[in-house]
Amino acid sequence: MSLKNMKAEMTREGVTQQDVADLLGMTSKNVNLKLNEKVPMTIDEGKSIRAKFFPFATLDYLLESDKEENGELRTA
Repeated sequence: MSLKNMKAEMTREGVTQQDVADLLGMTSKNVNLKLNEKVPMTIDEGKSIRAKFFPFATLDYLLESDKEENGELRTA
């Protein structure tokens, strides 16, 4: 389970986990935990990432999870 769209945009735009960590003032390990939904990402963190790296994308798109609310993986 992960924030698949944010990870995809990071890859497309050449944004590293360290870039995001530097922006948010945390370790790249913590960013990895957030991207993989082991630790929740706050709305403010998402807004900061969007503003700096992905102003062309919506926050809803970037923070979309690849899991359903009940914890099951999406199939479509």
